[in-house]
Amino acid sequence: MIVNTCQSCGLAFTKERSGTNRDKTLNSDYCIDCFKDGEFTNPHLSLHQLEIQLLEMAEIHNDISLEEAQQIIRKLPELKRWRMENI
Repeated sequence: MIVNTCQSCGLAFTKERSGTNRDKTLNSDYCIDCFKDGEFTNPHLSLHQLEIQLLEMAEIHNDISLEEAQQIIRKLPELKRWRMENI
């Protein structure tokens, strides 16, 4: 099973959870939660808001561990969506 890292949220995803392009083809850079039909699902999301969401996933929902959330947060600035060169 091939696992990609979403270039927006930093979470791992499989082909089945891939985002979609405008032409409905799969996008291997982004998960379906972040990218659908060629657009970000939350285009106004800030890096800080995403960090809060990841911490909530760990602390409130137990979807990931706090350690995983902190590791992902450290890597976010390196991801395609958040690199300063894209701004």
